[in-house]
Amino acid sequence: MTTSEPLRLTPAERRFLAALRERASHGKRTGARWRKLAVRVVRELHHEHAGRAGDHELPPRLLLRTLKRLQAAEEISFVAGSDQEKVELPQHIRVFVPPVTPLDRPAMPPLHARMSRVAAEWNQKGRKPHQLAAYIAVNDWLLRGPDPTPLPMCERSLEVFGHPAHLGHFPEPEKALRDLNFGWLFRDRGQLRDFLHLVRAEPPLLNEWYPAKPQERGYTAMRRGDILLVVENYTTCWSLTKALTSVDHRLGYLAWGIGKSFASSVRSIRPDHGIGAIRYFGDLDVSGLTIPVRAGDQARAAGLPPIVPVTELYDALFRLGTPLPGKEAVSPAKAEELAAWLPERHRARAVGLLVRGERLAQEWVNLRYLESATGWHTDVR
Repeated sequence: MTTSEPLRLTPAERRFLAALRERASHGKRTGARWRKLAVRVVRELHHEHAGRAGDHELPPRLLLRTLKRLQAAEEISFVAGSDQEKVELPQHIRVFVPPVTPLDRPAMPPLHARMSRVAAEWNQKGRKPHQLAAYIAVNDWLLRGPDPTPLPMCERSLEVFGHPAHLGHFPEPEKALRDLNFGWLFRDRGQLRDFLHLVRAEPPLLNEWYPAKPQERGYTAMRRGDILLVVENYTTCWSLTKALTSVDHRLGYLAWGIGKSFASSVRSIRPDHGIGAIRYFGDLDVSGLTIPVRAGDQARAAGLPPIVPVTELYDALFRLGTPLPGKEAVSPAKAEELAAWLPERHRARAVGLLVRGERLAQEWVNLRYLESATGWHTDVR
């Protein structure tokens, strides 16, 4: 007689389960117990942890499939009753919240001199394990003797929290600093900027135009040539804008694609924009490759130039990036289909990433690299 192996949750499912537990235990006592959550809250958490920028509401069938897998893993249970929608979801679920034990609190490591104030907070009542883990990550970063060149928050966050030792608490390390707000270091945002040498990088206004002069910043119109370069995430778009002020380039436009939105917004390109080539740079994961593939289909239908990858920037991403857990894995056949958009020299590595369910965040190609390296300049000429 054989016993079946326990159901193995995907990294995305584990993150969603952690979010359910966090919300279910908020403000409650720490003993192990089953706690109830309304379907409205479950929907919000699922969209937050399974969606991406530019997504509209995720289809209920995806949520139902995930909930059934968590139920099969005996991590949640359904409460009787449904929401009476076309795809019926339970009105409530119960989430098993394990007890918080002393072992969950990590030991205080030897502290860098700049982190000495952490000692007074370590055993503070109410301090949570993931908050202590944030201090450990910053401490580890300081002990590595980092380059203090100022970087945007997402790029610095990836440097600090993108080490494998910290991914259990920070599965999307490029977003960690944005979400932390506690204690002497993370609550005061001005102090945090000074401490971690951050520069402010704000998303551009979509209708904003700046001439491409060295003393001015440019998001949308560079006015030097006929190339449109689209970048998936706004931090990398900002860093490219700053780096391009000293580069002899042929860009007519540099655009923030707003995640999946580019697959639709590409059709807004008009003949009077004078665009002769469209180039794209995004994350290396399932979504990051699906975006340009779908946008390319739309571009062909509209009679626009093909959407091609920026070869040197993807070279840099493979060279500089550390693979992180992704939101989904795909079959080898699907991975090869998506990777076919990339230059041939990148395809095998991309297929390996996608099949393993890993990703490379484009923020690894940060401002420091863009201002010091020159190889990527061929992508904008």
